This record gives sequence, C-alpha cells and structure tokens, in this order.
Amino acid sequence: MKFNRGRRRRDSKKAAGNDDMLGKLPNDDMLSKLPNDVLLNILERVGTLDAVKTCILSKQMQKLPGMLSQIVIDLSPRDLVRMNGVVANVTANILSKRSPQITVRKLKVKFFLSPRGLPIGKAVALAMATQKLDAAEFEILTLRDSFNCTGEHFLLFAKQFNDFLKDCPDAFAGLTRLQLQNMRFGESDIPNILSTCKRLQSLSFFECDAGVRSVLHVQHAQLVELVITYGEFKTVVLDFLPKLQQMTYNNWPCDENPLVLGTVPQLWKLSLANANISGKTLNLSKLLANAPTVSHLYLEFRSEKVLTLITSIPFSLIVYVMHISDGSNLVTHNLMMQTHYHF
Repeated sequence: MKFNRGRRRRDSKKAAGNDDMLGKLPNDDMLSKLPNDVLLNILERVGTLDAVKTCILSKQMQKLPGMLSQIVIDLSPRDLVRMNGVVANVTANILSKRSPQITVRKLKVKFFLSPRGLPIGKAVALAMATQKLDAAEFEILTLRDSFNCTGEHFLLFAKQFNDFLKDCPDAFAGLTRLQLQNMRFGESDIPNILSTCKRLQSLSFFECDAGVRSVLHVQHAQLVELVITYGEFKTVVLDFLPKLQQMTYNNWPCDENPLVLGTVPQLWKLSLANANISGKTLNLSKLLANAPTVSHLYLEFRSEKVLTLITSIPFSLIVYVMHISDGSNLVTHNLMMQTHYHF
C-alpha cells in the first residue's frame, strides 16, 4: 500500500510537470505561419480531400484549397460508395472559389455515374469557361462491376452517361482524359463523345461497345492514346488519328483480325493481348502494313496454339513477347526485328 501511495505521488508530480511544459509551448498554430507557397507544396503532395480536411484546422489555411494547382480526387470504389456525394461537393466548392488567375495544372476526379455526379460536371464546365485548366480527367465508374452487369445494365449505364454528356457538354469539351466502363452505346454515341471531347488526348474503354459484333470507327484530331479492354467489337478501325502514339487492345471477342490501322502517322507503340483466343492465326504483317512508324510491339497470348505471323515488313521493329504459351508460335521472315521474351 505504501508503494502504491508513493507511485501515485510520483505520477501526480509527473503530470504537473507535463502541464508546466505544455504551458510553455506557444499557443499559435505554427503550421499556418508557414508561407502559402510552402503550404501549397505540402498540400499538393496528399490527396485533395485530405488537403481540404487539413485546411479546416486554421482560418488562415481555409483559403488554400482554392489556390491548389492540382486537384486530384481518386478514391477506391469502396470509399466512393459512401463518399460520392462528398466528392461532388468538394469538387464544386473548390472550383467555385478559385481565382481565375491561378492555373489548374491537373484536375482528376473519379466518381460514380449517378445524379450526384451532375454538380461535378456543372462545376468543371464553369471552371473551364472562367479559368485555365491545363489537363482535366474524368474516371467514371458504374454502380455495378462488370461481373454483375446484365445486358440491360450496360444499356442503362450508357443512357445515363449520354444524359450526363448532354447536360454538361462544356465540361467534356475541355477534358483531356476520359475513362469509361460497362456501357453499351448506340451506333452514333461514341462518335458523338469524340466530337464533343475536342481536347481529348487519352480515351479508355473497359467493357464498352456499340453492340455485339459492332464495328467502331475512330476519328479525332487530338487523341494520343487509346485503350480498349474487353467489349464486343468485331473490329476497331482507326480511320483518322493524326496524333495517336499508343494503342492498346486487350481481349477482343471475335476470330477476325480485331484492328484496322488507317491514318495513324505517329503511332509507335502497339499492345495486343488476349487470353481467350486459341488455334487462330493473327496476321500482324497485314495489320502493320499501313503503320510504318510502329517501333514497339507488345504481344501477350496466354492461350495455346496462337500462330502469330510477322513477315515482310520493310521497317525495323522491337517485339516484346509477354507470356506466350509453349503451344504458340511467333513466325517471322525477312524482317529487321529484335524480339524480347518475358515468361
């Protein structure tokens, strides 16, 4: 008992000493005393939502979200389920309070396709009309993943997106990157997206198409990168893409050659991957005949007995062969080519 009483006395003295030390610390918020450029540099190294939370701590810092040159809201789908409305509100608030003199070097917003996304589109449209945005990106998710989507869901999500595009054309007109998923468009919908998104440099489709065995024709003056994964296109025809540099096509469904290269004078990197085709011949010589600028070709076929022909191409080529199975063959002839195998 004596020992316990002595311990309590020592603890009380220690607590009193801590109180004295706390009393000697400055009461002012040291963080808010830093120059704005230093604070902005710190805040832009974290996600925008975390930056906004931090700025709530001080009146001095509450004006800083409107001065950020990078606005990046990129949550996981699980977090977005409960915070999609917050994302819309934060995006709208930050963009509406900005000074037109401050350039947004990068804007990226990931959100679910729903009525709550409309304020994002309206706020971005207003910002594009009154401010300078160097790069703007939408990554639009659907409330069901592809494994749980029926044909009706794909059609519904495409309709919802078309309505969103119709309601916010000015926002899409200024986008430089767009990622879409799980949508089955009408025949004219994708050309309409491309004509509306005039500044678009990168477009990514995941499980998107215009119907089973549909043919997609792509024309765009600014597009630099195109990525298509899954979907039910019979053929993708790159009609006129004068600035396209990189094309990726993964897991096409049909037996025919999946891609036709038209006017693509700057295309240098082509990636083709399909885990499902087997016992087929993919004639890459025919595919590459109109694309002499392609210098890097990436191939990945995990199925057995895929015969890949690359013959009589009058230009040098580096081929990266990724995970081609033992039963497949890469046939080359009369070719200046380096081949790199990665198993």
